[in-house]
Amino acid sequence: MNETTPKVVVDHLSVSLGGNHILDGIDLSVAEHEFVCIIGTSGGGKTTLLRTVAGLLPPAGGSVRLDGETVVGPTPRISMVFQHFGLFPWKTVRSNVEYGLRVQGRSGYTERVDELLEIMNLTHAQHRYPHQLSGGMKQRVGIARALSMEPELLLLDEPFSAVDAITREVLQNEVLQLWERNEQMSAMLITHDVDEALLMADRIVVIAGPPGRIALEVPVSIPRPRTARSVRSHESYPDLREKLWDALQGGSDRTLESA
Repeated sequence: MNETTPKVVVDHLSVSLGGNHILDGIDLSVAEHEFVCIIGTSGGGKTTLLRTVAGLLPPAGGSVRLDGETVVGPTPRISMVFQHFGLFPWKTVRSNVEYGLRVQGRSGYTERVDELLEIMNLTHAQHRYPHQLSGGMKQRVGIARALSMEPELLLLDEPFSAVDAITREVLQNEVLQLWERNEQMSAMLITHDVDEALLMADRIVVIAGPPGRIALEVPVSIPRPRTARSVRSHESYPDLREKLWDALQGGSDRTLESA
């Protein structure tokens, strides 16, 4: 992780939708190759934050910058994986993965798509349609499609919430491996699961609301590579988990310098 130069800067961001004030004065930065998890209660504005960072929603105030450049709309430099897959039902697995590349008019991507299909264990299913896939396979397609663009910032909106517990753990490990092998890619993940955040994050941000405000930021010092077992057995786990739960319940409003 590059701690000196922020890759993403969210500067005093406020967002309103349908007359409702969703986010209020969010200040957040993400370093190059940092994995940041965002947790919070329902209605706190987590998904709104991610969609605004992706350029899908306009800010009412403040800004989002990527390498110093203001994000004013969708860009191939940022890819997003949605909670409910977001696949085109009339396209095959392969066509779904290729979609962004085709829209951008890129060429020579066959090898890239082949590699992603292999990594995500989808080669055997590349000619199937979404209705022929399990939930886990659908989410693998969504992840492969996002990564096909070789993004500098990967946004994940509760990508594992619609799959069973075993598939969830497998997908968590696959996403971590893909992120670890790309040293230029940063990641932001929304989750309701504190243990998932502790497994995946370099830093955890708690958003409380509405309107959404940052209640707590916690660096996660548990060594990588991590497993669910190694996280739970680490000496800092009980204290970290307690601080996060306190913040989620409104019991904390401070930033930790270390954890």
